[in-house]
Amino acid sequence: MNEWTATPDEIREGKTTDVYFLRAIQCLDNDGFDKTRVWAEATTGGIPREGKRLVFLGLNDVLNLFLEAKLPIDVYAIKEGTILPFKDYYGVKIPFLTVDGVYREFAKYETPMLGLLCFQSGVGTSALRLRIAAQEKTLLSFGIRRMPPAIAPTIDRACYVAGFDGISCVLSAEKLGIPATGTIPHSLIMIEGGIQPTVVSFDTNIDSSVPRIALADTFNDERVEVLDALEAIGEKLEGVRLDTPGSRKGNMREIIQEIKWELKLRDREDIKIFLSGGLTETSILEFRDIVDGFGIGTYVANSPTIDFAFDIVNIEGEDIAKRGKFAGRKQVGYCKKCDIYLCEQFEQEHILCPSCNNEMEKMLKKFIENGQIITKLPTEKDIQKYIQNQRNVVEEI
Repeated sequence: MNEWTATPDEIREGKTTDVYFLRAIQCLDNDGFDKTRVWAEATTGGIPREGKRLVFLGLNDVLNLFLEAKLPIDVYAIKEGTILPFKDYYGVKIPFLTVDGVYREFAKYETPMLGLLCFQSGVGTSALRLRIAAQEKTLLSFGIRRMPPAIAPTIDRACYVAGFDGISCVLSAEKLGIPATGTIPHSLIMIEGGIQPTVVSFDTNIDSSVPRIALADTFNDERVEVLDALEAIGEKLEGVRLDTPGSRKGNMREIIQEIKWELKLRDREDIKIFLSGGLTETSILEFRDIVDGFGIGTYVANSPTIDFAFDIVNIEGEDIAKRGKFAGRKQVGYCKKCDIYLCEQFEQEHILCPSCNNEMEKMLKKFIENGQIITKLPTEKDIQKYIQNQRNVVEEI
């Protein structure tokens, strides 16, 4: 089963790198450049889906990879979970992570490092956009079936810290220390013979702490199946989920309004309505005023990545850069008052805001010194809270 999944040992050994890095190391060793020290930084040239800001995720995994690989390097990075643009006030690309060390020691880890940052930041950024669009409505992550099972917890972690309320994957929930969330599959309704025997079976066999939420679209009209479920278990019914396929959707808004009216006639306006099935940011904006929550799958699991690149900007103390990059060791200043980011030379003691002239906070913090992690890494709860606090200020990303 694991034939095409890299093991942790294979990743630590650098076997998931691009071959040209191994060839570069061989050349450097043979040509006497095996001790050359560089400063390299991870930047990106843009944010997908016309985004203005991204959520920086994956740092914890990168730091642990460097630690386990025993790399004698120093690493500075922006705190995991930070929401920020990819360019500063003057258009300079912001470095999200920098490595200071002998190049041949860490060269082969560029590929897995970027993979960890690009994918998780991409999923987290999409998830946060959905969170902002949904406002206070419930968001559930159903996307793990769209990607290889080995990365299911990675997908759900990004969704969870970005603000999703629940996840369906059992393993992800165990790792996050939260209960897994889900309703009823169509297969159970088909085997049991319909919505009524299924919800009765669910109510009989499943712990009472699990909400009774019926999937109401398997055989009949959604309104009919909602009322059948209500008739079957009465006051125990807490919600319904509509997962109508595209070929049968019709006017979904009118369908929901009909269901809400029927529930109102029965004095059951408390029953929650959830939507799932091919939903996007646009879907959420369209329906958030008339439903209680959304189950999101492909839109987050298949998120476009944040295309981080990793480039040398200083060799043995001399500033240098390839075309299209900004040379030199950099620090990133942030003015909370003006919401401005500014790149300056790393050695500069004070960074002043170009708008209010106040001293800016230095965002690149030292996480690894000579191969050892020197600061406590945040938990997923910490990152989630950090993102939530920023979300209260940032209206869109």
